[in-house]
Amino acid sequence: MKKQGVFFPALVVLAAAALVVLIVLLFPGNTPDTPEVRLSDASASDAPDGDSAAGGSAALVEVSPETVQTVVALLSRADSYSRTLTVRSFWASGSVTTEIRVWARGETVRAEIQEEGRDTVKNVLLRGAEKWIWYSDADGVYQGPARDGDADVYQTIPTYEDVLALDTDDITAAGYEDYNGEGCVYVRYRSGALGYKTMCYISLESGLLMGAEIYDADVLVYSMTSSAPVISTPDEALFAMP
Repeated sequence: MKKQGVFFPALVVLAAAALVVLIVLLFPGNTPDTPEVRLSDASASDAPDGDSAAGGSAALVEVSPETVQTVVALLSRADSYSRTLTVRSFWASGSVTTEIRVWARGETVRAEIQEEGRDTVKNVLLRGAEKWIWYSDADGVYQGPARDGDADVYQTIPTYEDVLALDTDDITAAGYEDYNGEGCVYVRYRSGALGYKTMCYISLESGLLMGAEIYDADVLVYSMTSSAPVISTPDEALFAMP
Protein backbone atom coordinates (compact mmCIF):
# COMPACT_ATOMS: atom_id res chain seq x y z
CA MET A 1 0.00 0.00 0.00
CA LYS A 2 1.23 3.46 -0.86
CA LYS A 3 2.11 5.57 2.24
CA GLN A 4 -0.27 8.56 2.61
CA GLY A 5 1.42 11.98 2.46
CA VAL A 6 1.27 14.44 5.37
CA PHE A 7 1.46 17.64 3.36
CA PHE A 8 -2.28 18.41 3.27
CA PRO A 9 -2.94 17.72 7.03
CA ALA A 10 0.01 19.91 7.92
CA LEU A 11 -1.48 22.77 5.94
CA VAL A 12 -4.77 22.35 7.79
CA VAL A 13 -3.02 22.53 11.19
CA LEU A 14 -1.05 25.63 10.19
CA ALA A 15 -4.18 27.33 8.89
CA ALA A 16 -6.05 26.59 12.14
CA ALA A 17 -3.16 27.95 14.22
CA ALA A 18 -3.06 31.11 12.14
CA LEU A 19 -6.81 31.59 12.66
CA VAL A 20 -6.43 31.28 16.45
CA VAL A 21 -3.63 33.88 16.48
CA LEU A 22 -5.76 36.23 14.37
CA ILE A 23 -8.73 35.88 16.75
CA VAL A 24 -6.51 36.61 19.78
CA LEU A 25 -5.08 39.72 18.16
CA LEU A 26 -8.40 41.10 16.97
CA PHE A 27 -10.60 40.06 19.89
CA PRO A 28 -8.38 39.79 23.02
CA GLY A 29 -11.37 39.89 25.36
CA ASN A 30 -12.94 36.82 23.80
CA THR A 31 -10.35 34.25 24.86
CA PRO A 32 -12.17 32.31 27.61
CA ASP A 33 -9.12 30.57 29.01
CA THR A 34 -7.18 33.77 29.79
CA PRO A 35 -6.87 34.00 33.60
CA GLU A 36 -8.00 37.12 35.39
CA VAL A 37 -5.16 39.26 36.73
CA ARG A 38 -5.68 39.98 40.42
CA LEU A 39 -3.49 42.07 42.70
CA SER A 40 -2.31 40.53 45.93
CA ASP A 41 -3.09 42.06 49.28
CA ALA A 42 -0.26 43.29 51.48
CA SER A 43 -0.21 40.11 53.54
CA ALA A 44 0.54 37.92 50.53
CA SER A 45 4.11 36.91 49.83
CA ASP A 46 6.01 38.50 46.99
CA ALA A 47 5.87 35.19 45.15
CA PRO A 48 2.29 33.96 45.66
CA ASP A 49 1.06 30.63 44.34
CA GLY A 50 -1.38 31.33 41.53
CA ASP A 51 -3.18 28.01 42.19
CA SER A 52 -4.16 29.20 45.67
CA ALA A 53 -6.18 32.11 44.29
CA ALA A 54 -9.96 32.04 44.71
CA GLY A 55 -11.37 29.41 42.38
CA GLY A 56 -7.88 28.81 40.96
CA SER A 57 -8.68 31.20 38.07
CA ALA A 58 -6.91 34.39 39.15
CA ALA A 59 -3.21 34.95 38.60
CA LEU A 60 -1.67 36.93 41.44
CA VAL A 61 0.75 39.55 40.20
CA GLU A 62 4.21 39.02 41.62
CA VAL A 63 5.78 42.37 42.44
CA SER A 64 9.44 42.88 41.66
CA PRO A 65 11.46 45.69 40.08
CA GLU A 66 10.72 44.05 36.73
CA THR A 67 6.93 43.80 37.22
CA VAL A 68 5.99 46.72 39.48
CA GLN A 69 5.29 49.04 36.53
CA THR A 70 2.64 46.58 35.36
CA VAL A 71 1.08 46.60 38.83
CA VAL A 72 1.12 50.40 39.11
CA ALA A 73 -0.52 50.65 35.68
CA LEU A 74 -3.41 48.53 37.02
CA LEU A 75 -4.08 50.96 39.87
CA SER A 76 -6.27 54.06 39.60
CA ARG A 77 -6.86 56.83 42.12
CA ALA A 78 -10.21 57.03 43.86
CA ASP A 79 -12.53 59.47 42.08
CA SER A 80 -13.73 61.26 45.24
CA TYR A 81 -12.17 61.35 48.70
CA SER A 82 -10.90 63.46 51.56
CA ARG A 83 -7.78 63.06 53.69
CA THR A 84 -4.98 64.89 55.51
CA LEU A 85 -1.31 64.78 54.51
CA THR A 86 1.63 65.46 56.80
CA VAL A 87 4.67 66.56 54.81
CA ARG A 88 8.11 67.07 56.37
CA SER A 89 11.06 68.70 54.63
CA PHE A 90 14.55 68.34 56.09
CA TRP A 91 17.80 70.22 55.55
CA ALA A 92 21.12 70.55 57.33
CA SER A 93 19.96 73.15 59.87
CA GLY A 94 16.44 71.97 60.59
CA SER A 95 13.08 70.88 59.21
CA VAL A 96 9.53 72.07 58.66
CA THR A 97 6.21 70.23 58.84
CA THR A 98 3.24 71.14 56.68
CA GLU A 99 -0.30 69.83 57.09
CA ILE A 100 -2.42 69.65 53.95
CA ARG A 101 -6.14 68.91 54.06
CA VAL A 102 -7.37 67.62 50.71
CA TRP A 103 -10.82 67.15 49.19
CA ALA A 104 -11.28 65.71 45.72
CA ARG A 105 -14.28 65.18 43.48
CA GLY A 106 -13.31 63.95 40.06
CA GLU A 107 -10.91 66.45 38.51
CA THR A 108 -11.80 69.13 41.08
CA VAL A 109 -9.42 69.40 44.04
CA ARG A 110 -9.43 71.69 47.07
CA ALA A 111 -6.44 71.92 49.40
CA GLU A 112 -5.83 73.85 52.63
CA ILE A 113 -2.13 74.14 53.36
CA GLN A 114 -0.74 75.20 56.73
CA GLU A 115 2.91 75.28 57.71
CA GLU A 116 3.83 74.66 61.34
CA GLY A 117 4.26 77.81 63.43
CA ARG A 118 2.10 79.91 61.10
CA ASP A 119 -1.54 80.87 61.45
CA THR A 120 -1.95 81.60 57.73
CA VAL A 121 -3.74 78.97 55.67
CA LYS A 122 -3.10 78.80 51.92
CA ASN A 123 -6.14 77.69 49.94
CA VAL A 124 -5.95 76.17 46.47
CA LEU A 125 -8.90 75.26 44.27
CA LEU A 126 -8.37 73.41 40.98
CA ARG A 127 -11.40 73.16 38.70
CA GLY A 128 -10.94 72.02 35.14
CA ALA A 129 -8.49 74.29 33.36
CA GLU A 130 -8.49 76.98 36.06
CA LYS A 131 -7.13 77.44 39.56
CA TRP A 132 -7.69 79.87 42.41
CA ILE A 133 -5.27 80.63 45.25
CA TRP A 134 -6.07 82.72 48.31
CA TYR A 135 -4.86 83.14 51.91
CA SER A 136 -6.80 83.20 55.13
CA ASP A 137 -5.26 86.52 56.21
CA ALA A 138 -5.61 88.39 52.92
CA ASP A 139 -8.48 89.58 50.72
CA GLY A 140 -6.89 89.06 47.30
CA VAL A 141 -7.55 86.00 45.13
CA TYR A 142 -5.30 84.78 42.33
CA GLN A 143 -7.03 83.19 39.35
CA GLY A 144 -5.14 81.63 36.47
CA PRO A 145 -4.75 78.59 34.25
CA ALA A 146 -4.21 75.20 35.87
CA ARG A 147 -1.40 72.99 34.62
CA ASP A 148 -1.17 69.24 34.33
CA GLY A 149 0.09 67.86 37.62
CA ASP A 150 -0.92 70.91 39.70
CA ALA A 151 -2.95 68.74 42.10
CA ASP A 152 0.20 66.84 43.14
CA VAL A 153 2.38 69.96 43.06
CA TYR A 154 0.21 71.87 45.55
CA GLN A 155 -0.09 68.79 47.76
CA THR A 156 3.74 68.53 47.51
CA ILE A 157 3.59 64.81 46.80
CA PRO A 158 5.48 62.75 44.22
CA THR A 159 3.43 61.78 41.19
CA TYR A 160 3.76 58.03 41.55
CA GLU A 161 2.60 57.41 37.97
CA ASP A 162 6.04 58.70 36.93
CA VAL A 163 7.23 55.21 37.85
CA LEU A 164 5.73 54.04 34.55
CA ALA A 165 8.26 56.11 32.58
CA LEU A 166 11.33 54.85 34.45
CA ASP A 167 13.92 52.52 33.04
CA THR A 168 13.69 49.22 34.89
CA ASP A 169 17.33 49.63 35.95
CA ASP A 170 16.32 52.70 38.00
CA ILE A 171 13.85 50.65 40.09
CA THR A 172 15.79 49.12 42.96
CA ALA A 173 13.07 47.42 45.05
CA ALA A 174 9.36 46.63 44.96
CA GLY A 175 6.82 44.47 46.73
CA TYR A 176 3.67 44.35 48.84
CA GLU A 177 3.59 45.84 52.34
CA ASP A 178 1.15 46.92 55.03
CA TYR A 179 1.76 50.65 55.52
CA ASN A 180 0.00 52.36 58.44
CA GLY A 181 -2.77 49.78 58.26
CA GLU A 182 -3.25 50.12 54.50
CA GLY A 183 -2.42 47.32 52.05
CA CYS A 184 0.09 48.88 49.65
CA VAL A 185 2.48 48.17 46.84
CA TYR A 186 5.83 49.84 47.44
CA VAL A 187 8.48 50.86 44.95
CA ARG A 188 11.93 52.35 45.46
CA TYR A 189 13.64 54.08 42.56
CA ARG A 190 16.31 56.56 41.49
CA SER A 191 15.35 59.71 39.58
CA GLY A 192 16.71 63.00 38.33
CA ALA A 193 20.21 64.07 37.41
CA LEU A 194 21.22 64.01 41.09
CA GLY A 195 19.99 60.46 41.54
CA TYR A 196 17.63 61.10 44.45
CA LYS A 197 16.19 57.89 45.89
CA THR A 198 12.41 57.83 46.29
CA MET A 199 10.23 55.32 48.15
CA CYS A 200 6.47 55.31 47.46
CA TYR A 201 3.66 53.37 49.14
CA ILE A 202 0.51 53.16 47.00
CA SER A 203 -2.81 51.87 48.35
CA LEU A 204 -4.13 48.80 46.57
CA GLU A 205 -7.66 49.76 47.58
CA SER A 206 -7.85 53.47 46.75
CA GLY A 207 -4.88 53.91 44.40
CA LEU A 208 -3.78 56.89 46.49
CA LEU A 209 -0.22 57.58 47.56
CA MET A 210 -0.18 56.77 51.28
CA GLY A 211 3.43 57.56 52.07
CA ALA A 212 6.69 58.63 50.47
CA GLU A 213 10.31 59.30 51.36
CA ILE A 214 13.05 60.97 49.34
CA TYR A 215 16.77 60.59 50.11
CA ASP A 216 19.78 62.54 48.93
CA ALA A 217 22.34 59.75 49.08
CA ASP A 218 21.47 58.29 52.52
CA VAL A 219 20.08 61.53 53.98
CA LEU A 220 16.30 61.88 54.33
CA VAL A 221 15.19 65.20 52.80
CA TYR A 222 11.43 64.64 52.46
CA SER A 223 8.69 62.48 53.92
CA MET A 224 4.93 62.30 53.53
CA THR A 225 2.28 60.29 55.36
CA SER A 226 -1.44 60.26 54.73
CA SER A 227 -4.35 59.74 57.07
CA ALA A 228 -6.76 56.95 56.14
CA PRO A 229 -8.70 58.43 53.21
CA VAL A 230 -12.46 58.78 53.42
CA ILE A 231 -13.74 57.46 50.10
CA SER A 232 -16.89 59.49 49.58
CA THR A 233 -17.97 62.64 47.77
CA PRO A 234 -17.10 65.77 49.81
CA ASP A 235 -19.67 68.51 50.36
CA GLU A 236 -20.25 70.67 47.28
CA ALA A 237 -19.63 73.83 49.35
CA LEU A 238 -15.96 72.94 49.71
CA PHE A 239 -15.48 73.49 45.97
CA ALA A 240 -17.18 76.88 45.74
CA MET A 241 -15.11 79.50 43.93
CA PRO A 242 -13.81 82.20 46.31
